[in-house]
Amino acid sequence: MRRPIICAVLALLPVVSVPSARAQYGYPPPRYYPPSYGPPPCAAVVPGPFAGAARGAAGGAVIGAIAGNAGRGAAVGAGIGGVAGIVRRGTARSSGACY
Repeated sequence: MRRPIICAVLALLPVVSVPSARAQYGYPPPRYYPPSYGPPPCAAVVPGPFAGAARGAAGGAVIGAIAGNAGRGAAVGAGIGGVAGIVRRGTARSSGACY
């Protein structure tokens, strides 16, 4: 009596698991992709040099305060952050991530 019950349970297991997985995860996405309209503008992708300078000044002030001169750290951090922002935007533009 046990053997037919075990065989019936094993035979019905895939029939029961597929609809429950479909209900849990939904249908797979369609095989087509929506049209691409080109890359977005660089201002939407990468922050500008002033945002990089502000971030660098904040980090430089913290490091400068630890070292003993927060003003000098903020000035150095702003310079490095500004250059990093310019380089970041130029890299994104040349790689085609934005226009």
